[in-house]
Amino acid sequence: MKLDNKTLVYIYIVVLFILTYLFASRLITSLKTQEFDYLRLSVNLGLLIYIIIKVVKLGKIENDKTDKL
Repeated sequence: MKLDNKTLVYIYIVVLFILTYLFASRLITSLKTQEFDYLRLSVNLGLLIYIIIKVVKLGKIENDKTDKL
């Protein structure tokens, strides 16, 4: 089963929301306790950046399809 780009964008946006929430909660907890888990925060931030780039690319593809119609 192949998913179209619009469905993939929505899935990535849901994952982006979840990762953003986890990153913010870990960062706030780290600020309160002054114990930073740099590896976990950096991996989470890397995943956020990757998914943002994927959403932008897929959004451009979908917008180009819509403009051609």
